[in-house]
Parts: sequence; structure tokens; C-alpha cells
Amino acid sequence: MKKRFAFIFLSFMLFASLNAQKSEKVVVTVSQDTTVSVLLKGKTLQLLNAVVGEKLEVLSIVGVRVFNEKIESSNQEFQLELPKGYYIVKMGTVVRKISVK
Repeated sequence: MKKRFAFIFLSFMLFASLNAQKSEKVVVTVSQDTTVSVLLKGKTLQLLNAVVGEKLEVLSIVGVRVFNEKIESSNQEFQLELPKGYYIVKMGTVVRKISVK
């Protein structure tokens, strides 16, 4: 009886953990047909299909804010004067990684 209970309990825990892992998958879309694109060309950060009115933040890899601006157009460019390294770009719920070379 104890073995049966232990088997049922362990099966339930395994099933619950598998479902929890599946629910963590997140796909970010701005609307039905568009997703935000972040491109870095030299020192120019280009946003495509961004949400107008959102706040754009560029953070260093350790989380220090190095650039902050309001998005005023869905397709917009920003000039960044950043040293070489990796940075995090945040716009509302959209987060992307960029590399300045």
C-alpha cells in the first residue's frame, strides 16, 4: 500500500513539474502580425515595429542604465555612444541583447 501511494505521489509530482516547465515559454508580440526588431549598425540602434510611447532603456550587462529615451515612432533610430561590450535593450516587455564592437 505504501509503495502504491509513493508511486502515485511521485507520478503526480513529475507531471506537475513538467506542466510548470511548459508554462514558462513566453512569446512577445506587439500585435497580431508584428514583432519588435532591434538592429545595431555601427553606433546606430534601429527599432522596427516598436510601440509608440514606450520607454527605451539600454542597460550594461551588470544592469546599469546607460541610455534612456521615449519611443516616438514605430520605426526609429538612436545614436549610441557606447564602449565595446554587451548591452540589454528593454522596451516595455520586450528585451533584447546587443553587442557593440
